[in-house]
Amino acid sequence: MAYKVMQRAPTLANRVQSGATPFIIDENTANQVAVVHRLFMRALQGRFTQHGVAVGQWPLLLHLWDEDGLTQKELSRRVHIEEPTTTRTLGRMERDGLVRRARNPRNRRQVNVHLTERGQALRDELVPYALEVNAIATFGLSDQDKAKINSLLSYIIARLL
Repeated sequence: MAYKVMQRAPTLANRVQSGATPFIIDENTANQVAVVHRLFMRALQGRFTQHGVAVGQWPLLLHLWDEDGLTQKELSRRVHIEEPTTTRTLGRMERDGLVRRARNPRNRRQVNVHLTERGQALRDELVPYALEVNAIATFGLSDQDKAKINSLLSYIIARLL
């Protein structure tokens, strides 16, 4: 009995290596998202500097404003950064009087992160800047377009988690 050999479709990596599929930077989703991220962060940093806040602290502040007292581990998980990076960032935030860390009395291995009065008050200062940058970036887009962008980005995030 003769078997017909089925040829596998070349993988994307093989096609790219062989030159069969051109890599067009401006059509690459990962590159586009990375550029948008850098531009958003640059715009925010320019506004946050006068308040003594680094743009890398922004995601942690957002999650603590949403739920104060998270553990360092949970904060890392929600922000999608490695725990050592979270620890270093929180160290700078603690030094700058934005947060305080305390051992969890029920589980001494856990460290809870709490906003200080200054960290809490920054919400009213920084959130308007984020809204402004979002408004600049999405100017002229319809509400449906904005919702679609957010939906697509949420889909991509879920696929990569």
